[in-house]
Amino acid sequence: MKNKKYLNLALACSLLGSIAIAQESKTYDAEDIADIFYQLNSSPQDPKRKINHAKGFCASGVFEPAKDITTTIDVPLFEQTSIPMEIRYSLGGAIMDDKSKARGMALRFQGDNHHWTMVMLNTEVNFAKNPQEFGQFFEMRIPVNGKVDTEKIKRLTQEVDSYRNHAAIVDKMGISSLENTPFYSIHTFWFQTPKEKDLIPARWKFIPKDGIKYLDKEQLKNANKDFLLENFQTYTQTKPIEYDMYLVYPNKGDATDDTTALWKGKHKETLVGTLKVQQYQGMECNKDVYFPSDLPTGVEAPRDPLFEIRNTAYAITFGRRQ
Repeated sequence: MKNKKYLNLALACSLLGSIAIAQESKTYDAEDIADIFYQLNSSPQDPKRKINHAKGFCASGVFEPAKDITTTIDVPLFEQTSIPMEIRYSLGGAIMDDKSKARGMALRFQGDNHHWTMVMLNTEVNFAKNPQEFGQFFEMRIPVNGKVDTEKIKRLTQEVDSYRNHAAIVDKMGISSLENTPFYSIHTFWFQTPKEKDLIPARWKFIPKDGIKYLDKEQLKNANKDFLLENFQTYTQTKPIEYDMYLVYPNKGDATDDTTALWKGKHKETLVGTLKVQQYQGMECNKDVYFPSDLPTGVEAPRDPLFEIRNTAYAITFGRRQ
């Protein structure tokens, strides 16, 4: 009888273990990911609110391409000497307090004949390299019976390389104001060369001309939950916030199909131009959707597993809030 009891217990433990493994190897499509975002971040009081990067504001400015940049990359958009820009700054997820680390910046290049939409984060790499990791990252944060399984989050953050490496990067970051925040493409895009018409891989980054800096303890103490907009409006009364855009090319062995791969060491870079963010434009753009698949002539989409599903999920969530 005792052996039978132990056998039943062993079978039960094995079954629970199998269920846990199955849950952690679950596959996700764009509809699944949209559902998870709604379970995590939707607001009954505001059903048309964005469910990711919910808090943000709009700005306008110009992008001035570097001289002769089109001799390096064949992107006709950059033949225009000054390109009108729409900018949206945001916080990550459903966070509503600016004293958080996650920042986003979406751009629309509104050229005379060409357009480009960019969606960027303030970390060089992503927290997930495929839809399974992406879906799992958010799903494990959904409360079950009103309680989040914090032990599971801790365990998987250590077990999954993507989560652990990203958490270590974020842990080293401070909290910054927008004039001191860098933004990165995360994905690797492909750029056409002018003569050979070859495609070369590159990530891009927008580096603030004021330098990358974090608020000190006293500044954080005095900052409120809306300090990003307040600081932005004060700063841009006298001059624009400026960012230099660079293309960063991979070295031999650098992964171009993995958004979690940190390219280490010295890399060849090209200055593409300067973004000048000039003026606050209210909150209306918070209702918009920004598709990273909106690319100009001369730029081709990334080849990693997340890019297409990311665009599809944006379309689904945008449709739901109409």
